Order: sequence, then C-alpha cells, then structure tokens
Amino acid sequence: MFAGILARAGVLLAAVACPVLAQSRVSVRLTHPSPESFVFQPARVTVKPGEILEFTVESGGPYMIGFEPADFGPRERNLMDGAMPDRTASLRSAVLPRPGSRLQLVLPALPSGSYRFSAVTHIAYSMAGVLVVP
Repeated sequence: MFAGILARAGVLLAAVACPVLAQSRVSVRLTHPSPESFVFQPARVTVKPGEILEFTVESGGPYMIGFEPADFGPRERNLMDGAMPDRTASLRSAVLPRPGSRLQLVLPALPSGSYRFSAVTHIAYSMAGVLVVP
C-alpha cells in the first residue's frame, strides 16, 4: 500500500515539477484596405523572446516580410534567420501568396531594442512596422 501511495505521489510531483507552458502569440494582420494602401495591423508590436510572432495575410498579397539588416548584428541576424521557416534570403520570409497565408516564428533571444520590418513586395506603399523586444 505504501508503495502505491509513493507511486501516486511521484506521479503528482512529476506533474507539478514539469508544467506545460503555453506560448504567448502576438499577431500582425497584413491588409490592403484601399487601392493605394497596404498596412500591418498593428504596425508596432512588442514580443518577448520565446513568444510566437505571427503574420497573417488578411487581404491583398502576395507579401514577403523583411527585417531591416542594419538593425541586426551578426549574432542576432543568425538567430533571426534560424527562427524564420522557409526564408528566401537573410531576414526575408517565404512568399505569403494569399489570404490565410501565415508566417509564424518563435522569437529568438534578441537583445532589447527595436527591429524594423516591411513588406518587401509593397515597399513603394511604405508598408512598414516595428518589432519591439523589451
């Protein structure tokens, strides 16, 4: 009986000692609200390392998200490149062709600061935003 109690306690302790943490998600919508307007909504986001940053095409497209290389040192650039799935170049996402397309990345351990991003495909429309890492 004592062994059964210990076994149950061990399971309970293991469950308490190893909690599953849900990752927070910060979402940015890519929209085309008028013929001359392409925007990120919101255009300024605060994301902590380990949280998920998600870009979702709501309207318009195609889009390609690019981060400003001047904002990244070599180490930070490597971290960000490693976090971006299917990237087309350094600090450039895959093409997001249509509504519903998504880019999701777990923000790496970047230093606190501001990191500019834009829609490379819509740069003429000044489609730009800022990622703030606290």
